[in-house]
Amino acid sequence: MTLSTQEFAMAENHSRPTPRFNPGLLAAAIGAVWLTGCSLTPSPLTQQERQSQIGLDQSQLFKQQEPLTAPLTLYQAMSRALKYNLDHRVKMMERAVAEGQATLARFDLLPEVVASAGYRSRDNFNASASRSISTGRQSLETSTSQDRSRYLGDLSLRWNILDFGVSYFRAQQEGNKALVTAESRRKVSHNLMKDVRSAYWRALSAQRMTAKIQPVLAEARRALELASQAEAEKLRAPLEALRYRKSLLEIVRRLEGLLEQQQLAKAELTGLINLPPNQDYQLADVAAGAWPGIATPQLSQEQLDELALQLRPELRQEMYQTRIGSAEVKKAMLRLLPGVEVQLGGNYDSNSYLLNQSWGEIGTQISKNLFELLSAPQAIATAETQESLANSRRLAAHMAILTQVRLARQQLALSENQLKLTSELDDINQQIHHHVLNSELTEAMSSLERIRTSVDSVLSELQRHQSYADSQDALGKLYVSLGFDPLPATMADDSVDTLARAIEAIDQDWVQGRFPSQATDDPTPETANAGQGEHS
Repeated sequence: MTLSTQEFAMAENHSRPTPRFNPGLLAAAIGAVWLTGCSLTPSPLTQQERQSQIGLDQSQLFKQQEPLTAPLTLYQAMSRALKYNLDHRVKMMERAVAEGQATLARFDLLPEVVASAGYRSRDNFNASASRSISTGRQSLETSTSQDRSRYLGDLSLRWNILDFGVSYFRAQQEGNKALVTAESRRKVSHNLMKDVRSAYWRALSAQRMTAKIQPVLAEARRALELASQAEAEKLRAPLEALRYRKSLLEIVRRLEGLLEQQQLAKAELTGLINLPPNQDYQLADVAAGAWPGIATPQLSQEQLDELALQLRPELRQEMYQTRIGSAEVKKAMLRLLPGVEVQLGGNYDSNSYLLNQSWGEIGTQISKNLFELLSAPQAIATAETQESLANSRRLAAHMAILTQVRLARQQLALSENQLKLTSELDDINQQIHHHVLNSELTEAMSSLERIRTSVDSVLSELQRHQSYADSQDALGKLYVSLGFDPLPATMADDSVDTLARAIEAIDQDWVQGRFPSQATDDPTPETANAGQGEHS
């Protein structure tokens, strides 16, 4: 006798062993789930873990940096800051993450293509019988049309038009957020260059003045020792000796305070360029005692305002935020529409009772959560408020930029005037010091008077150096207020020296009055990633 396909399948299923329920297996599964849940409870870091992480971080702080083997110039300090400063690296990585998010958002525009495969098995047949509605009698004997074990698979393409529209505006928002992070990186680089400029000139002033302060300080300390000895031997009247020691102590305290204050600038510069705190290095004093001139931008106030409004990263950020707010309003309005989904797919089922074990299907569906209509007006109003907030912040940034430009220009003018006055005063003090020390009065002067004369000379020169450093700081603030980019558009390589030469060329253009006429459309020049490949 020949069996049909269905009869053969039924006979095969009857011959298979019937799976039985296993309570032990269920208990083991429940125990595994419970243990997994307990493992999710966070535990505090142990001392060993903290120490291990700290050691690892310290080994990474100064890894793969070009060694500093020569006296450091201003532009090499700026180059090292752009390449190795950790805050700048963080902004560069934030920009890379934002660009990755923008790229991922574009994939949401694609339709869903879902592939699935599976296996299903029962311990008995999926059988059923039919009963007559009118008579209540069973009309057919119990039968089945499904194998106890079967394989399933399908490949379907689904595309929701409403989701596509929402994803379109979300992708625009993510792209604008990436541009916001790029402007944030520009802002950090601008402030970094300003801080390096200020710290470098103050550190160079300390380096120059240390050689002049230390001899005067040593002489004051020797005089203080002699005064203490004379007081102990009662060679002077007690009151006179005390006043003499008091004057010497005030001089020593003042000189040591000035020396320490100046040396703090070098520690600040070391942190900005990410050098080890204990590394000793010298600054390049190429001017041989003279100071480079400070060039004030010879532009009208209207031209400076226009440059700042075109170049400042803060205003660009607010413009991008306005775009993001506008897209949010469109998303809220789009969600009022019903979702239209189109589906196309192919299916497979190994059930031997089926006439067609593989088939294709196509369909469409319209759906809408009606409760969303209740919240839609509030969602649209909130989005419009966010857009208005972005507009207000943009206008506030506009006004703040104009104010900052004027304040920076006035501060630079004041600092230049102070530099001129302190320079004249220092020249007079140096001439007085020269005449006093070389006159016949030198021998007749007491040691205290000689020390005071030397201290006055050192202080006036120090004030001149501080005024020059303040002028450089004011110049850096003006550059920041105008949004000048210290980075070139292209470079041959990303070495410290190459980047330093490029920064120097741009800075010399500014010194000579050649400023950018308008903002570049690309806020992220190639050198914005200088050093990123080495440390990413």
